[in-house]
Amino acid sequence: MAGIKTIAVSELVWNRLKEIMKREKAKSMNEVVAKLLEETGRIPQSRFGVHKNLKFTQEEHEEITRNLH
Repeated sequence: MAGIKTIAVSELVWNRLKEIMKREKAKSMNEVVAKLLEETGRIPQSRFGVHKNLKFTQEEHEEITRNLH
């Protein structure tokens, strides 16, 4: 898996994700999230990893995402 990222979720969401992981017999939480994103129809599987060589510094990432949180 190229590039690992961390996200923060509430305890309630974490527990729901674990339930889905168990129910779907997913091998990883990444698999659960990818499946949920694919099911929403908003982010097609073909978009995952589309900019593999795109790299940001920590400062650039913070600037880009400043208003998203």
